[in-house]
Amino acid sequence: MSFTTSRSRLFSQIIWTSILLALSRVSSAAQTAPRALIPVDAVQGIVAAFQQHPVVIIGEAHWLRQAGDFYVRLVRDPAFQEIVQDIVVEFASRNNQPLLDRYIDGEDVPLEDVRRIWRDTTGVASWESPIYAEWLAAIREVNKKLPPPHRLRVIAGDTAIDWRRLHTHSDWAALGHNNASFAEVIVNQVLEKNRRALVVLGSNHVMKSGDRNGAENTTTRIESRHPGSAYVVLQDYVGAVSPTTQDLLRLPDRGRQALYKIPGTLLGESLDQNGLPLMKKADALLYLGPPEALILASPPIGSLEPAYMKEVDRRSMIKWGELRARKFLGPAAQ
Repeated sequence: MSFTTSRSRLFSQIIWTSILLALSRVSSAAQTAPRALIPVDAVQGIVAAFQQHPVVIIGEAHWLRQAGDFYVRLVRDPAFQEIVQDIVVEFASRNNQPLLDRYIDGEDVPLEDVRRIWRDTTGVASWESPIYAEWLAAIREVNKKLPPPHRLRVIAGDTAIDWRRLHTHSDWAALGHNNASFAEVIVNQVLEKNRRALVVLGSNHVMKSGDRNGAENTTTRIESRHPGSAYVVLQDYVGAVSPTTQDLLRLPDRGRQALYKIPGTLLGESLDQNGLPLMKKADALLYLGPPEALILASPPIGSLEPAYMKEVDRRSMIKWGELRARKFLGPAAQ
């Protein structure tokens, strides 16, 4: 072999090595580059999540009007009705499950009894926003059109409680944290029965990283027993993400409700006030509209009877030692 031929082959090897290295760098860069944020219709996105996960959990900011409208839209969707059997809610306690079943199945239940569903919980007047009653009514109407085997069941997740037996703060504290109750219900009544459930709880109960103090919450308890079973969706509301991150959520129609998948995106890398990236807390972000346009649906004036408000005051003193419920109930409590 001539010196010229050897040098030519060596030169060719160098060229090909350089090309391969360049291609490798391009491939590596492509793999590490943030994925584009692509919004999908919020209902379609939630339904699609059930293809891979038996439990889809929405972490809500309580009382949001837009959230309530979304919940109704979701249960009215035929694709949702086809794939989901159960809905686990925070605003009903387990001792009222029989009452909840009767109402959701379409039985004639007096309004006074129906109100007990969201009034007799470990929270004090926490569910007086009309969005929760409206959602239950919508599920009831949906079930009337479905054959019995395909009707949606609403499962009370909150700790069982009998306020008649509670007289001191120690009595209330002895109930323990309701994360244990939520997780027990989801594991025993959904996952171990091979069913699918939509779960709606306050966001502090559902973050994949634990609660705001880093302690166990509902999601971490579920995942410890059934890894990969839960898909966590956080609502995008004021304070959920930083203003800079809000700029990433660009929609042609800002009024459209959309779902954004978080992993591998700049959205997922955005940090909260404690330096924790959003991807550590959730799998998706539920966009309900521009944060500045989101409104609270407070109870209407005159909707809270005097006898009930007297009991609310008693419960407030037991739980907080002050009449705190009257403050967030607003004009309806006057």
